[in-house]
Formats: sequence, structure tokens, C-alpha cells
Amino acid sequence: MSDDAQPGDRHPYAHASAETFLRLRRRVGMPPGFNLAGAVRHVVWRNVFHLVGGFRVVGSAPYEAMVVVANHQSHADTPALIAAFPAPYKPVVVAAGDYWFDDPWKARLLKVAIGAVPVRRHGGGGYESLIEGATQVLGGGSSLLVFPEGTRSTDGRLGRFRSGALRIAQEFDVPILPVAVVGTRELLAKKGRLTPGPVEVRVGHPLNPHELTDMTPLVAQIEGMLAAGPPVPSRSRIWRVLRNHMSGPAGMAGAFGWGFAEAVSLPVTSEMYLVLVAAAHPRRVVPAAAFLAAGSVAGVLVTRALTAHGDRPPAPLTTPAMRSRAAADLAAAGARGIWRQALNGVPVKVYAAEAGAAHVPALPLAAHALGARGARSLAVGAVVGAAAGAAAPVLRRFYGPYLAVAGVTFAVGLGAVVRRWSR
Repeated sequence: MSDDAQPGDRHPYAHASAETFLRLRRRVGMPPGFNLAGAVRHVVWRNVFHLVGGFRVVGSAPYEAMVVVANHQSHADTPALIAAFPAPYKPVVVAAGDYWFDDPWKARLLKVAIGAVPVRRHGGGGYESLIEGATQVLGGGSSLLVFPEGTRSTDGRLGRFRSGALRIAQEFDVPILPVAVVGTRELLAKKGRLTPGPVEVRVGHPLNPHELTDMTPLVAQIEGMLAAGPPVPSRSRIWRVLRNHMSGPAGMAGAFGWGFAEAVSLPVTSEMYLVLVAAAHPRRVVPAAAFLAAGSVAGVLVTRALTAHGDRPPAPLTTPAMRSRAAADLAAAGARGIWRQALNGVPVKVYAAEAGAAHVPALPLAAHALGARGARSLAVGAVVGAAAGAAAPVLRRFYGPYLAVAGVTFAVGLGAVVRRWSR
């Protein structure tokens, strides 16, 4: 009897045998909380699915021990369900012992990859074996994943749902949760090859197993979720924000401002705007490069004017050797000396400041700065735009990690340049 049952309430098993009453008292443990192995599996599989086509979860589930039932159409179904439920849920699947646990190495691999427990499918005792697996899983407070069809569908249609999962939920007095897995058959069909594509896990509404007499309500929920259409490719939130930013005038204004700030004081090259921000919208990278160049020229003129009046702006991460090189180039070639900045690693703000200190005329400096900065920005923009276009399917899903890698790469490169000009 459940804890909230009142004296005199008619129990759904009022006429059941004593053995059944004993079964209804089977122990369910407390939710296990954070689990390192479960967390690693959850993160790894989630990123694997993002990498091969995208992954999305629709809906949510209560945080308690449950019996989770899902349609079965691919070996990718179990990893998808592990990726869908955060680590505290620690969902565990029961797997066919005659298929997955007949070889010690295969059994170990399965334990590591998905943490499965074996059940027998043939030779009798299937439900009793399911009870043994459920006792391990639900007894530890985790949720039990069951595929009631028993085998993978070859055409995407639901097969007959066996009632074992419902009986387990009734015996352990835990909710039963229907879940639809969409896209795994296209990703990895039975006896098929891996074909990259999106996967979606749709979580239904948990049901009280004692209010059910068969699997029909669960099947109806899953069929309804499957009928909702194909999976929607996932998108990085950062990617969406930056793409929206680049789609309008704010993207070009940001490029102009970044170029201006770099030519005055910002210790980040102007082209990093293209790499970090504009790459989210490849078609806008080259226009952004033009605005970067315009902003850089404006910043060069402002820095020149400030320095000429004795107000040299701060120039972090620059060295005396950089300033000496810029002064020498400008002394030798006048305003044309700024062209040498494009390849020597000396920040343009250093050339702008030295131009002010040497009173290089503003108009020739602006013309040569536009040529030098424009050529460099447009060349980098063409490369970034082409690379971002080719990598767009991955960037849409992994823009956060991409930013991290790009940031670390820039920091390493900047450190190398500063060390070179510190000798």
C-alpha cells in the first residue's frame, strides 16, 4: 500500500495473493544524487550526438526512481536516453544477456558505456530476470529503462508492448514514464550504417501504474510524440545570439567599434572579431571585415592626434622593442611604414602612437592605414568566412567550445608575439 493510502481504501490488488502483497513491498531506494560515472556517460553521449547531427530534449521528468519505457529502433536509443537524463537520475537499462553479456569483453564495454544490467530473453524466466535487474536498479534509487517491444523496429512503427515494465512499476510502486526517441533509426538503423543526423528525445507525462490495466495509455503517449514530426536539429544558444547580432546593423557597428578600440588601446587584434563573433554568420564576415578596417583607421587617427598632443593612450601588452620598430619604419618610409605592421606582429596602435609622436601628416597616414588595414582585414575575412561556412553544421552546435579553443589559441599566439618582441 502506498504511503498516502487511507484506511478502507480499496487497493488495486485487494484480491491478490499473499505472494503478490510481498512483491508490492519491494524496496525502492532514494535517488542516488550526483554519480561520477553517470555524469561522464551523460556528458560524453550528449556531445557525441551533438557531433553527429544534433541533440535535443523536449519535456522533463520528475526527479525520482521511475520505470522509463521507450520505443526501440536502434542501438543508439539507450545512449540517447542516457544523454537525455541528467546524471542525478542515473538511468540504467536492462539489456539482453544472451546478446550483450555472452562475451566478457563485450559485457565490460557495455558496463562502461551505458551501465547496463542483464536480463534473459529466451528459455523462460524473462520476467523473473527483469525483476532481478529492477531490484538492482530501483533498489538503488535509479530509474529503470525498459524497451517493451523487446527488439528494434525495422520500419519505425511501434511493435507490441509487453507488460513487464508495467508490472515492475506496480510491484515497486514507482511512476511509469513514456518517452519517445526520434531520429535514431535514421542515425543507426538495424543492420545499417551510421548516417549523421539529429536525434530528439521527447519526454511524456508520468503515470500512476496502479491506475493502468495495460500498456495502451503508454503506447498512446509515445505514438502521439512520434507523430509530432522529425527531430529538430539542435542549435547552440551562443551561436543563436551571435548570429542574430550579426544579422542586423549591430553586427557592423560592433565590428567598427572593435577595430577602433584595437587601434587605440584594446590588446586584442581586430580580426578576432571575425573569428569570435562574425563566424556565427559566414555571409556577414566580409562586410564586417570592411567595417573593422574603417574602425581601425578611425582609431589610428584618434591615437595619432592624442599622442601628438602629449596624451599617449595606454597600450597594454606592448614592449619598447615594438615601439622602436614602429618608429624606425615610420622614419624610413613615412606614412607608408604602416604597411609593415600587417605582418610583423606589432599592434597598429603602436604605429599610430609613433606616427603622432613623429607628427606624420594625418591624411597620408589615413590613406595608407586604410590600404594596409583593409587588405589585411579583407584577406582574413575571406578565409574566416570560407572556413565558417564549411564548418557551419558543427559551429551551430558547438559554438561555445569553438570560442574556448579560439580564445586559448589567440592567448598562446599573443604570448608568443610578446615574448618575441621582449628580447
